[in-house]
Parts: sequence; structure tokens; C-alpha cells
Amino acid sequence: MLTANSTDKRATFKVAFLTAASIFIMGYLNGLALNTDRLDMMITPQTGNVIWMGLNTAAGNWVGLIQNLGLFFGFMGGAVLALFTQNSFKSKTVQFFYNWTVFILPIALYPFVLQYNVPPAVSLLLLGLSAGAALGFFRKMYHMEINNAMATGNVRFLGLHFAGAFIKRNKKEVFTFWIFFICVFAFAGGAFLYAIFANMGDHIANIALVVFCVIPYFFNPKSAT
Repeated sequence: MLTANSTDKRATFKVAFLTAASIFIMGYLNGLALNTDRLDMMITPQTGNVIWMGLNTAAGNWVGLIQNLGLFFGFMGGAVLALFTQNSFKSKTVQFFYNWTVFILPIALYPFVLQYNVPPAVSLLLLGLSAGAALGFFRKMYHMEINNAMATGNVRFLGLHFAGAFIKRNKKEVFTFWIFFICVFAFAGGAFLYAIFANMGDHIANIALVVFCVIPYFFNPKSAT
């Protein structure tokens, strides 16, 4: 028989798993985007995108600039959407299904629908919205909030907590170190698996992406607070 404490622990684990899953999927997405001629850029980190906004403006590359702007405003729009809708439903189950669907729907549709039927700027806007929404919906791992859209901050904290755990020998830092290790590994692991599946064929990589997007539906954190 599950106690209230064990139920809470399972719910907390599921929330952490969903954050890790979102990191993995965004690593996979960035691998796909960088190897797709119609996108040819990373989706989740906005630093490079903002740089290209300036470079494309200076070069008069208006098509490239429009694509940069699509990704930029999509990402911001996703963050705003998450802010205003993350507590829209009384049912935690319904809220979870809404949150996860908003996140994965553009990603799952891109390889099969979006890349063939809409201009790249529109695809980038929708994928940016997905990434921005994920940053609002899924960033909780146990006692911390994680940036699940890129690895820069996570690598920094990985180093800091490694020093605290294994150089300063602070036992309280060990668990936190492993959390950030998982975050960095998940991001790189997503890109790694994309490369593996893409070598087998684009159709294999696309089907695998959909499978990875669907699996977290079975980790509904019903008891999450």
C-alpha cells in the first residue's frame, strides 16, 4: 500500500522526469534543425538567433531576418503563453495534457507536415513557440528550477556543484551535481540519438521523434503539487 509520502515522491519524480524529457526532446530537435536545410539553425538558444538578426540586417538578407524574427517572436510568445495558461485547468491531469501537447505538437508535426506545407519562417515561429512554452511549463527538478532550453547555464552549474560536492566535499551538493549532470547529458543525448537515427534514414529519425514525444504522456504527475 502506498503511503502519502511515497505518492508525493513518485509525483515529484514524474515532474523531474518530464523536465528531463523536455530537455532530451529539445536536444533532439536542435540536432534535427541544424541538419535540415530549411531550418539550418538551433531552435532553443536565442543568443545565436539574435546575433544572426543583426548580421542578416547588415547584409540585407531579409529572408534570413524574417526567419530570425519568426523564431524570436515564437519563443517569446511561447513563454508568455506558458505564463498565462500554466494554471488554467482545475484538473491537474487536464493541465498536464494541455502543457505537454502545446510543447510537443509543433515538434511532432514538423517532420511530417510543417516542413512541406509552410514557409521556414512559420515553422521556426511554431517551433520557437514550442521551446518557449516548454521553458515555462517544464523546468522543475526536485528542489530546483532548470533552464531546459539550452545547456549553457546547466554546464556552469554542473561545474560549480562538482566543485562543491567533490572538491569541498559538501555531501549536500552531490545530489544537485547529479541533477545537472542528467540535464547536460539529456540535452547532448537527444542530439546524439538524432544523429544515430538520422544515419538510418530520415523516416526513422522522424518516427523516433514522435515516439519520444508520446512516451511522457504516460508519466502524468497526477499528485504533483
